[in-house]
Amino acid sequence: MAAVDNNKKSGNTNTNSTGNTDKTNSGTPANTSGADATAFQAQVQELTNVSLEATKRSVQLRTLTTNLQTIKKAADERVS
Repeated sequence: MAAVDNNKKSGNTNTNSTGNTDKTNSGTPANTSGADATAFQAQVQELTNVSLEATKRSVQLRTLTTNLQTIKKAADERVS
């Protein structure tokens, strides 16, 4: 019967029964092959690209909102 690892949710380093480290605290495997590392880097790059797009979109939305609020304020002042 396999040993139960109670450290998975706590973020602690997980070890197998021989004491070798399976994972580091960062969540990346300690023993990665070249293909795994390449796939991981591709995922990191994709996340970076999506994050940059989200940031650009956020700036555009904030700019638009500010412009609309300015126009509304000017219109409200004309009506008053």
